[in-house]
Amino acid sequence: MLGRRSAIVVLLGLACALSACQAWPQRDSQGIDVDGHVQQTNRVGTQLPFPNVHPHRWNRANSGTDYEPCTALSGRDLRTLNVDAGSVKDAAGTDGQTLRGCRWTYLGRQQNEKWRVGQFVGNSISLQADKQSKSAEIDIWLPDAVIRGRVVGVHRLRGDHACDTYVQSRAAAVTTLVTYVGPTPPPPSEICDRALAFTRATISKMPL
Repeated sequence: MLGRRSAIVVLLGLACALSACQAWPQRDSQGIDVDGHVQQTNRVGTQLPFPNVHPHRWNRANSGTDYEPCTALSGRDLRTLNVDAGSVKDAAGTDGQTLRGCRWTYLGRQQNEKWRVGQFVGNSISLQADKQSKSAEIDIWLPDAVIRGRVVGVHRLRGDHACDTYVQSRAAAVTTLVTYVGPTPPPPSEICDRALAFTRATISKMPL
């Protein structure tokens, strides 16, 4: 499911604010800046919440939308969702990975349990195509939700304590995944409610 089918110095920031650094850096055909630097900001120049070490974090497999999950919400927004902003991690484990996004853990966890949320971008034709690709016996598609007038797919795996949503953003899917690890799993509806809440908080920032 996750295979889609897994600090910049202040002077630099000031220099960019006063110069052409505001423009999106030119990249070669593989997504590397032509000056050899590894990109540390999103499409509009907002700093990523972690040091990016992957030159190909942006690549042809996730270029269908400019939406950047890692900078969509402020620390205050995340806390409103009971998400620990300081727990943020890059979703990419290797350079050139298909999915682009971030993972966080929730605040207020009980002993021996952990809630996680991640949001990822990967190129995708449509929700219907995703439903067709995830049609095994373990796949459970719940009724679509509608948030701000947009159709949201809701999916989980049978026997797994996780739930994900799908939002089409231009030529890509934005997937929000919530997982629970612990001794007493909550009902699937609670896990999906968290995925929908995170989706609801970010969907207006996803280009149509």
